[in-house]
Order: sequence, then C-alpha cells, then structure tokens
Amino acid sequence: MMEKRVPIKFKPLYTHLKNNKLFYVYHGGRGGGKSWEIADFLLIEGAKQKHRILCCREIQKSIKQSVHKLLSDRIETLGLGPFYQILDTEIRGINGTEFSFSGLQSHTVDSVKSFEGATITWIEEAQTVSAYSLKILIPTVVRTPNCMIIMSMNPKLPSDAVYADYVVPDRADTIAIQINYNENKHCPPDLITLAEQMRDTDYDEYEHIYLGRPKEIADGAIYKAEFELIKRENRICKVPHDPNLPVYTGWDLGILDSTAIWFCQIYGKEKRIIDYHEASDEPLAYYARILDEKKQKYGYNYDKNFAPHDIAARDLSSGVSREQTMANLGYRMTKGARLGPEDRIEASRQFLKDCWFDAEKCSHGIRALQNYRREFNDKLDQFKATPVHDWASHGSDAFGELALNVNKMCAPRDQPIINPIPTINRW
Repeated sequence: MMEKRVPIKFKPLYTHLKNNKLFYVYHGGRGGGKSWEIADFLLIEGAKQKHRILCCREIQKSIKQSVHKLLSDRIETLGLGPFYQILDTEIRGINGTEFSFSGLQSHTVDSVKSFEGATITWIEEAQTVSAYSLKILIPTVVRTPNCMIIMSMNPKLPSDAVYADYVVPDRADTIAIQINYNENKHCPPDLITLAEQMRDTDYDEYEHIYLGRPKEIADGAIYKAEFELIKRENRICKVPHDPNLPVYTGWDLGILDSTAIWFCQIYGKEKRIIDYHEASDEPLAYYARILDEKKQKYGYNYDKNFAPHDIAARDLSSGVSREQTMANLGYRMTKGARLGPEDRIEASRQFLKDCWFDAEKCSHGIRALQNYRREFNDKLDQFKATPVHDWASHGSDAFGELALNVNKMCAPRDQPIINPIPTINRW
C-alpha cells in the first residue's frame, strides 16, 4: 500500500479507541476532501483487521448512488487491489472485512435489524438524513461494542437532523469537525478558482456552498422574498407581550402528527407574533394546559382561537368533536373555512408584510416558515406547485389559519388605539 499521510483533522478517526467517542461528524463546504479521507480510513482499517462496515445514506435507489465507486477508486489509488474484491453490490477483504451499502428511507424498525453487527457505520450526505432514520438506525448499530458512527455532510439547513442534533450542541459522545476547501491540500485548482469567483460575486452563496454555512431559508422556500424583507427591516427581534391587547391564536391540528399554535397581538397595522408552540402525539387537554400556563406566566388575555375546519371532526370512540372537547376545556374555537393550501399561502404573504416576530419565543416557528417549500421536480428541473409536507408544514399551516382570519378581521377597519403601548425594540 502507498504511504498515507493523514491530515490532522482526520486523525481522530485513527485514534477511535482512545477517544471514547461514538460519533464523528465531518461537516463543511464543497472541496474539503471529506469523502476521500473517510473512504481511505475505512479501507485502511478494514485491511488492518476484520470489520463489518455499513455505508448508508437516506435514499439509495441503486448502487450508483452510493460510495461504492469512490471506494473502488481509492482501493486502486492506495494499492489495495490485491486485498479487496470489488463486487457489484459489496466489497470484501481477504481477512473477512465486508462493505455493504444501503438507503435508510425504506427501512423500518424490523428491517433495520440487518445492520446489527456493523463495527463502523458511515452515513454519507448526512444533511439529507431524517430524524426518523436516525431514530431507527442508531439504536441498532450501537449494540456492537466499540463501534463508531461517521457522518459526513455539506450542511443545507440549520434544522437538518444531523446538524441540529450533532453539530450545534456540544455533545460528550461526539467529535464534530468542520473542514473546507481552503484546508484541503489536494483541492483541485479549478474548484478553488470557482470558489473565489463566487466569493467575489455572491458571498452568501459562497459561504453556503464552499464554507459550509447552513442556509436559513430553503431553496424553493415559499416565503423567501417575504423573509428577506423581514430580515432587512429587523422585524425578528424582541417583541414584548402587551397586557392592554388581546391575544389571538392560530392552530394546525395533528392527529398522528404535530399540532402547532401561533400567538399574535394586533396594534394598528402591526401584527405582533409573540409566541409559538408545537408538539406531537399529545391530547387536546395538553394544549389547553399550555394555553393556561402561558396565561398564568405571561398574562395572555385570549380573544379568538382560529382553528382549521377539521376541528369539527368527531372522535370515533367518544362521538364528541374536537371543537366541543376544547370548549369543555375552557377554550372556544373559531372554525375556519374549508380552503386549500394556496389560500393559506396567499393570506400568509399578505400577513407577513406587517409581522414582527419575537426572536426567542418564535424561533422554531420562524424556521418552519422559512423552510416551507415547494417540491422539486428533477425531471422538469423546476419546482412543483405542491408544498412539501414535512416538519415545516405544521407551523406554516397554523400561520396560514391565523393569517386568513386576522386579515379578514382587520380588513374593514384599523385596530383602535386604546392605552399607550410600549413600542417594539427594533434594534
């Protein structure tokens, strides 16, 4: 095998047994050499001793979408051709080392059991891996003593499961290392030239693509223009609750899904978004309790609670509608009209023109609105009309319900100014 000099940032992989860590996360922009270095490590370790190595990603419809080709190329470069046998769907070493390749999206808790016994797991393109996939994969592979899980990613959004759970927090079980093209001695000169050209013409895109900074607003985001304006006008800031104004809530109800609630006050033309709450797999009594707690803690004086039309749906076991259940819990709900997503989207666009968001209490809801996006059609190379139904859709649908009703409520007249009201801290 040719001599291999390991860049210092990748040396933690080779000292795994001394580190007492489970996860190794390599993140950064294009051209950092992450995949090459990880592939070399796996091939070298697999040659030293018998390993069962799982190479996985969120979606793998064919072996061409995996790192099979990369590993095959590195085998030749490292002079390991006599040691490894390259097969159509796997790679085997003469010492019993096995490389297997799999997509995660199609697996269930039962089918993922086939991954048991993996001593090293490499999750590539980890920015696309869902929280659900991590939830079923990790408990299975960590059963193997002294196992390690390597994740490599070019971050896409701050809300990506791996970035949010393994890069942002300081975890005792994780080594997270950022590496970019300017730290890769083998980065192709042409790529460096492209990076520098983008740096000079579009610095925000340069930071995302080449320096690995997550985008705050997703590609295809429905409210991209609105939030770019909101950011320029510093309308995500500290927005205090005013005891002189009523609080309106907008809901999206989930049964086997998340329920989201926005809290809003109106002062003249200003729509002050003061709070947000989202949870899943909770009964209506839980959300009534949340409203009670916010009323006690912050003094919220609720006026109208705007809910989608399915609030009138009856529970099959009790025969009581969710609307009646909330009324029994002390909260009358205002049922919305049966409208489609485009109605909510257009109402939200109009509503966002006058919205101020509390940066702290509304942080998760703001991310949902910024990442509510349309699905991309790869064949036509364009975005579809249909919004993607994912984690961001719950907060966005609730905001749309609030916008529809508040727009309608405010259209005929301006909100009367009553007592002097503290102004929003705009700085």
